[in-house]
Amino acid sequence: MEHTSPAELYFFLRDYAGTEAYQDIVAPWMDKTGVAFREYLQPLRRYGQCTRTNDGFAELLMEAYALSRVSDVLLVGFQSPLPEDVELPHVHSLHLKRGWPAITRPQYLATFAALGMTEIEQDRFDPIFHEIVAVEQSPDPDAPIEILDIVWPGLMFDELVFSRAGVRVRAGARHAVAGIAERSELHEVFLRRHRPTIDGSLGWGTNSQWRTFIRRDYVTATAQHFNVDGDTDVSGNPTEEQSRLVRYRCKTDERDLPPDDENDRWIDDWRLTIGTR
Repeated sequence: MEHTSPAELYFFLRDYAGTEAYQDIVAPWMDKTGVAFREYLQPLRRYGQCTRTNDGFAELLMEAYALSRVSDVLLVGFQSPLPEDVELPHVHSLHLKRGWPAITRPQYLATFAALGMTEIEQDRFDPIFHEIVAVEQSPDPDAPIEILDIVWPGLMFDELVFSRAGVRVRAGARHAVAGIAERSELHEVFLRRHRPTIDGSLGWGTNSQWRTFIRRDYVTATAQHFNVDGDTDVSGNPTEEQSRLVRYRCKTDERDLPPDDENDRWIDDWRLTIGTR
């Protein structure tokens, strides 16, 4: 059986006006195509298994991106509104004109478990697993980032970090600054209710936007591999700023300002490997 693109599910959710999105939309789609799509995704499970030389490489990454869009809109219900003092992001004017239907945390996890994904269970903050949603500023500027609360669950597809967990944190200003780490533009993410985002789909037409590739980060036994499809490998001698921007996907403190810094334009092109052993 051939799978049906997750883009179909995305449009079903966009047009849904009821109150039981999981029962009415998500579960029926999974019953229809979940098994086939799970098999289709298998080449993405492990680092190095899916490369540009593989047949169907581009199509697979575009279909995985469509699934990540579904994840993003299902997570909107877990997020706070955009702060009043933040200018309306362009992506919001395009994709948040109306509310997206909400599902519960168990329903969200069940949806992606059916595709072979598991919840991220990491107690210590790590930007490959965690996305900062809110910052409580520690009086000690050197205090490391500490997780206070998990706002939404993250997902692993074997070694692939499919979606990072959203977390509230306490941190010293040398590691994450309140008002920057949780509000600056988040790269290679489709949509967040509480902050501006940008990915390869922004600015393209109705059909062309779906030709975007999913951002791929992997965790293996020996290393963390960030943005593996990036064109420029900065692993040899990355600057401190490059390392932060690639790992966090956003600016975290004043060192990464001003917002039009030249490095900001290259975040999506960099790839980075950090050994863990």
